[in-house]
Amino acid sequence: MKIALIRSAVHRNGGVERYVWMLARELARRGHDVHIIARRCPELPHPSVTFHQVNVRGPLSFLKVLSFASMASVAVEVGGFDVVHSCDRILSCDIYRAGEGVHREWLEVSSRYMASWRSVLKRLDPLHRVLLRLEARLMGGDGARRVTAISRRGSEEIRRHFGLEDVPVIYNGVDLDEFRPASGDERETVRDELGVPRGAFAILYVGSGFFRKGLRYLIEAFARLENRAGRAPWLIVAGRGNTRLYMRMACSLGVSDRVRFCGVDVPPQRLYRGADVFVFPTLYEPFGNVCLEALASGLPCVFSPYSGGAEIVEDGESGLVMKSPADTGEAARLIRICMDEARAARMGAAAREVAARFTVEANADQTETLYREVAAEKSREESGASSAAAAP
Repeated sequence: MKIALIRSAVHRNGGVERYVWMLARELARRGHDVHIIARRCPELPHPSVTFHQVNVRGPLSFLKVLSFASMASVAVEVGGFDVVHSCDRILSCDIYRAGEGVHREWLEVSSRYMASWRSVLKRLDPLHRVLLRLEARLMGGDGARRVTAISRRGSEEIRRHFGLEDVPVIYNGVDLDEFRPASGDERETVRDELGVPRGAFAILYVGSGFFRKGLRYLIEAFARLENRAGRAPWLIVAGRGNTRLYMRMACSLGVSDRVRFCGVDVPPQRLYRGADVFVFPTLYEPFGNVCLEALASGLPCVFSPYSGGAEIVEDGESGLVMKSPADTGEAARLIRICMDEARAARMGAAAREVAARFTVEANADQTETLYREVAAEKSREESGASSAAAAP
């Protein structure tokens, strides 16, 4: 099957970017003719994958979004693909994966956590208006043949906002060999590299877009923690964002000496192996690859109720779920639970078992089934059109 996968950037890091990279690799391994349509793809996921580079024009973000949507559509029109699967808001696709959720929902959610004047300015931003319009056409019956979600919560949001009846859920997958518990002295080695004491209780946050992913609330919760059994809490922050703003916050709370910002320089696989607990206090995230990666790495996890990770763990057994990411007192209490080594070990083992249900192979199986349905539907339509044209 000749398949086009669309995303503005495709690479090993990130969330959606990594998902497309891994899906392309798995589909190519299964013998499909896979094509990636993107602005950049620094490393092909498989030797047989073809990369079609899209040149984007425009100095402003909203112009770049429109330019990519337009140029990607041109590549689709001339490609002769059996199935076009887009992870970006592109109208010329058969399947749209709503991996970033519903933009309208995010604007509504974000307004609760910012000053009203900032919320108004955000809605007036041309970028958000463009995204809302593209989204409305894609999921309003004028775009994709199929819209898929990556969590039950995401599926419900799409049905509520756009009235779609059938929004199948295809969960992300994780490579269980790549993301695994630490072995030997890996934990100590990673901590040495980061400048974190070997005996510390290391709390890990992974996520770009610090406002949306709730880093502010994690830093406030972190400041409430105290030493337990001689283990001082340390916070490791990975991802892209305004580190100066959040370091100032840590300084004002008197904890900056125990916070490490490592950007995206350290592979996430190593970070998970150097941590004692993973905390994801996001304000809005349909699922988040980081949730599966942390679970697969055998870490006890504390999830926001607004992350997809919260719907796949059993609260108190294979993970802990906050009532609200903004409740820093509760977040601190849940982190303290994970400072109990025996309970953390049990929770980490259960977390690994949860992740084993969400493999890259399982994701590809479901995706292939959807491809076959869409390809068959298109074939029937083309046959019907040919018959109609041949009729006297």
